[in-house]
Amino acid sequence: MRLYNKLINELKGLLISSKQLNNGNLLNTSDKNSVIFLSDTAFELGGSNKPCVSGLAVSSDVSFSNSVYLLGNDLNKIKADSPFCKFVFIQIEDFEDEQNTFNKIKELESLRYHLSVEGFMTRASALNMREQIRISKKVIKSGVSFADYGHTLLNEYLKFPYVKSAEIYFATEFNDYEKLNSVAKKISQTTSALNHIFDNVMFDCSTCNLKEICDEVDGLKELHLKTVKK
Repeated sequence: MRLYNKLINELKGLLISSKQLNNGNLLNTSDKNSVIFLSDTAFELGGSNKPCVSGLAVSSDVSFSNSVYLLGNDLNKIKADSPFCKFVFIQIEDFEDEQNTFNKIKELESLRYHLSVEGFMTRASALNMREQIRISKKVIKSGVSFADYGHTLLNEYLKFPYVKSAEIYFATEFNDYEKLNSVAKKISQTTSALNHIFDNVMFDCSTCNLKEICDEVDGLKELHLKTVKK
């Protein structure tokens, strides 16, 4: 799986000023969504209509450092709702079966919807690529950091047997929101195109609303034609 490689490189270039965080303490997790009421909330990352964008991209031939990176203020320095971006890059095994590969991508994407980290309430929307996170006052008082939260998420991704390595990027201050959002949109469109391909959706490429991303992402159109021939 190399379809996302160029997009991963673009995002890492935009986030090049991020600092690598030390290993953090693993936080308690659950598969039940936690609810944090406004009265118990310190602030919300991406809240109050602040710029917010997220995405997940995989590769079979790019290895990652199993590290967490941060651009901007850590949790203890944030006093109000803040801009937020979160990107997860994952190296997976190189499966010969493209359908199997896509199933793994969907499985990895679904983690954010059913994994709950104590003191963090995620409100994610794949449609507009936003992932807002409400942070409890208790978490801030206890000194939890992005290193703790990020390594907790990283640990969960690395539990999947086909995951070889990963990196997570957080940002709370950034000047390139439009560029970040543009690349995140291409990641989302690539995944949508894969979904069309493996759902055996037949369409005329000249009129398909995903034609632009198929033309831009190396290998995507070829994969579609290969699947149709089967």
